[in-house]
Amino acid sequence: MLTLVHIADLHLGAEYSFLPEEKAAVCREAQFQLLERVIDHSGDISAEVILIPGDLFDSPTPPAPVASRAFALLGKARCPVLISPGNHDYLGPKSPYLTMALPENVFVFQSSRLTPYFLHTDTVIWGAAFTSANAFIPFDAPLDPQHLNVLSVHGDLKGTSGYNPVDSSQLADSEFDYAAFGHNHAFSGLHRAGHTVYACTGCTMGLSVTDIGDKGFLSGAVDKDGTSLRFHRPNAVRFESIDIPLGQVTEDRELAKLVRTHLPEHCERVCATLYLIGERKYEPDLEGLEGALNQIFFHCFIRDRSHVHRDPWDYMNRDDLLGAVTRRYRTMLDAADNQIEQARLLRSLGYALAALEGELELPE
Repeated sequence: MLTLVHIADLHLGAEYSFLPEEKAAVCREAQFQLLERVIDHSGDISAEVILIPGDLFDSPTPPAPVASRAFALLGKARCPVLISPGNHDYLGPKSPYLTMALPENVFVFQSSRLTPYFLHTDTVIWGAAFTSANAFIPFDAPLDPQHLNVLSVHGDLKGTSGYNPVDSSQLADSEFDYAAFGHNHAFSGLHRAGHTVYACTGCTMGLSVTDIGDKGFLSGAVDKDGTSLRFHRPNAVRFESIDIPLGQVTEDRELAKLVRTHLPEHCERVCATLYLIGERKYEPDLEGLEGALNQIFFHCFIRDRSHVHRDPWDYMNRDDLLGAVTRRYRTMLDAADNQIEQARLLRSLGYALAALEGELELPE
């Protein structure tokens, strides 16, 4: 049995340039605090190895202070730390993995093909490195079935990119006991392909307003007979998207009350993007709302994707595209079988008219 910690995609050195500088600095510091907590946790559970399958750093050549601080923290671990460089921190000639002194307990895989690291006489960790921003790393390796064989490599579980796409059938044929992946920024959950249990932890903390979903790391035991791994969600800054349907709102006081019903827990740790959607019956004070919410959230952005309330039948007699679209929908509404279909068509007509008049903000 092997006790391990599996963490990936810390992206140390990410700039968070979309945030005000004081908030960006908090996020950059939080990344290191998360790494330090993971190191402490590895000691608490007497982990035998820490696996980092890629993107420890946000770039292949992070600033020297960032790399130095990261290596100093990793050097405090009481077990080996094995790093498989990914597409962001790929192993180039100026990589800190090659140009800086590493702590004795830190090992970096350097080949673009799987190579073994003999952790114990009966446990082998197989890893590989991205040597450029793209990679295709075969999972074939001369495994000894008497050993506990663990794979740790950067790879895209969605399988749609050049970032070492993971084929589950290939993974099933590999016969690894556990496969630790990085790259996808939301926790994949634990899955099985043939004998192989595998997971991608997601990044420890989001990097953009769209980087939502579970973030954290895994720890626990891996054995020939299965795994007992727990997913940990650190109390870090997290990113959330919140839809606010304007619907029947007619004044800012009502909007503020509606927003309060959509507030997540621990707002002080949430970087939120509020999307105002649907028809609006008045012009909300967006600047005032955003200012008020920035007193509640870690940070808040407001994106107005609503459109002006209109009586669509005002367009019926117009001799242009708006009129033609409205008349076409009138015909479909008259032929609709039920009220549900009529409501759907009216909503669709509203969006169509808003788009034609350039008032509908399309998704980014």
